[in-house]
Amino acid sequence: MEVTTIVGIVIAIIIMLFGLRLLFKKPADAAPSLDSELHVNSDSQQPVIPRHVRDQLQSATEAEQAERVEPTLAETAAEQVPASKQAEAKTEKVESAQVEQAEAPAQAESKADATAVEESKPAASTEPAQQGLQVEDKDAAEFNLNSTIEKAEISDFEDESSILDEHLHEQQRVDEASALSTAAEFIALNIYPERRVLSGEKTLKVLLKYGLRFGEMACFHRYSEDGSKLLFSVLQITDEGAAGFDLETLSTEQVKGLAFFLALPHSDVQNAFDTMDSISRLIAREIDGTVYDQNNQEFTPQLREQWRHLAIDYRAGQTTEV
Repeated sequence: MEVTTIVGIVIAIIIMLFGLRLLFKKPADAAPSLDSELHVNSDSQQPVIPRHVRDQLQSATEAEQAERVEPTLAETAAEQVPASKQAEAKTEKVESAQVEQAEAPAQAESKADATAVEESKPAASTEPAQQGLQVEDKDAAEFNLNSTIEKAEISDFEDESSILDEHLHEQQRVDEASALSTAAEFIALNIYPERRVLSGEKTLKVLLKYGLRFGEMACFHRYSEDGSKLLFSVLQITDEGAAGFDLETLSTEQVKGLAFFLALPHSDVQNAFDTMDSISRLIAREIDGTVYDQNNQEFTPQLREQWRHLAIDYRAGQTTEV
């Protein structure tokens, strides 16, 4: 083997040993310390604390908390009071005990004198007790006086109510003064279903559907758009003739027909007649019925025009016949 080869091998071994030494020495030498210089972030101006420094700070804080012992109140007070003051306090306690022992015979003599004075004045000691008994007797007398007050008897009200009577009379006056009760003449249209009978539930639904509302005289009424004027009204047709509706029993009844009627004279008679004619035909179509005039003639377009002109040209005192 040549000398140069041997020298190269030795140099390589030396370099490897030197590298291993540096590798194992770096963590010990380069271990950062808490005293190392802090790096400040230029953007946030906050110090950048490395992770190993944070770990060291946390471990140091925990060790400090474990070593620290909070002093108690008794220990603090004992530390604050010097030994001389504690000795003075003990001396004061001994002196006070001696004074109490010296004063004990004097207190016993004073108590005996007080007992003798109280025994010599029995009348004076019983006066407050007698006054207390008098006050209690007075309070008892007042209580007994209040308890004897007679209580008013509450009887059931069985008389007639003037408020209810006035309400009924007012409703009666409204009914009597309504346009229906004061009308001079009526134009009527009758609707009969093809089946000759109509359920009360169906009747109620169809009347409400076309804007009629239950009101005075047990009728369904249709009013103007603003609700100020009565246009026409609807009754049910029975074997005895036209009659009002009873909402409590209507759902279980059978209705034979509907009677539409317009009261004359009317301030808006043209609108009232046209509305009654239109809604009567719509309801007739809804219930598979036929519209007739008040003479029980089928309401044809010719009869419709005749009754319309008669209603528009109506004057008080004339008869409405076609």
